[in-house]
Amino acid sequence: MRYRVLTVYAALQALMQFEWLRFAPITSEIAIHYRVSQSAIGTLSLVFPLLFIPLALPAGMLLDRVPVRTSLRISAVGMALAALLRILGPSYGFLLAGQVMFSVLQPLVLALVARLAAVWFDEDERLRATEISSMAMFAGLGVAFVLVPMIGYQTLWLDVLVLGALALLTWLWVPADPREAATTPGPRPSWRSAMLAMLRAPTFLVLTAYFFLANGYFNAISTWLESILHRHGIDPQTAGIVALCMLVSGIICMALIERVSRLLSLRMLMLIAALGSIGVTVVLFSSGSPIVLGLAGIVLGATLLAPLPLLIQAVVNTTGEEHAGTAVSLFFLMGNAGAAAIIAALEPIADAGQWTLGCCLLIALLVVQGALAVIGGPRQKQSA
Repeated sequence: MRYRVLTVYAALQALMQFEWLRFAPITSEIAIHYRVSQSAIGTLSLVFPLLFIPLALPAGMLLDRVPVRTSLRISAVGMALAALLRILGPSYGFLLAGQVMFSVLQPLVLALVARLAAVWFDEDERLRATEISSMAMFAGLGVAFVLVPMIGYQTLWLDVLVLGALALLTWLWVPADPREAATTPGPRPSWRSAMLAMLRAPTFLVLTAYFFLANGYFNAISTWLESILHRHGIDPQTAGIVALCMLVSGIICMALIERVSRLLSLRMLMLIAALGSIGVTVVLFSSGSPIVLGLAGIVLGATLLAPLPLLIQAVVNTTGEEHAGTAVSLFFLMGNAGAAAIIAALEPIADAGQWTLGCCLLIALLVVQGALAVIGGPRQKQSA
């Protein structure tokens, strides 16, 4: 039964990431059809990180106060209505309204992983549950890049059917939380006191600062990969394959990260990720070989993306189950802030084509990331 609930959530997680990039791979086609600029189509994806930052903490507070089943139903029904809103009218306004509604729900869907794992799974299975949901997240991104160019924008009604069916499953297939009736009696610790406790915990601060840099690096590379590789004569299709290698490698290695964590501490994995990313950065900015670049993408996915489930579980361990939703929301909030900050910092460098300077900046960030792992990364290994 617990894996049935996890399957529904993983599907929601994958579909949320898919809807985030639903129009990015076909920007020109959509712009022509709706008679708007390409930047207007870019806004359909941009609203997700923009709204995530102010909504992350309220979403975390909600997750900590309602049953997992209720959160799943709110998310699934809301996503189905958002997909329906996009096809109610022929104008760009309906499209944007639907994407805004999706983006309002994204913080709820993204951070639900911690509460679901804590409520539905025993301690020795929580990492596996987090792995599966994290794999689903990146699978949704990969499917968007591969599938959207094939199905185009005229199949938006399919999104309504799929999300509608998934919403129905949350009512017919998801039982009540197993520990809903066993809630500790008495008043809950206040949200403010929990936040202060998080901000005073050195491990929590290190993990969020580390993810600020790591997610910022990942999003910066993903955003500017085509421009970076174009200097060496690499076409956009090959750049897309390199990005896909990174995603596929990350998904596969997430499935193995539990075993790896029994041999290496999270602190060591964080350090390996930073050092490995430095090497990959040098390759991405200097090589013109598609094979070498593909291998670099595989290494980057293995080192940078695979430890995410461990980071999420480590964050929850620093705060406790009662405030898991708030903690993970704050964790992803810092990740999104890092993405926005580092992408913005690289924009003038990209416009000027000064990618040698960009390479040096990214390496400097990775050095700080490695220093954070050495200074305060969790030392314990995953128990067998």
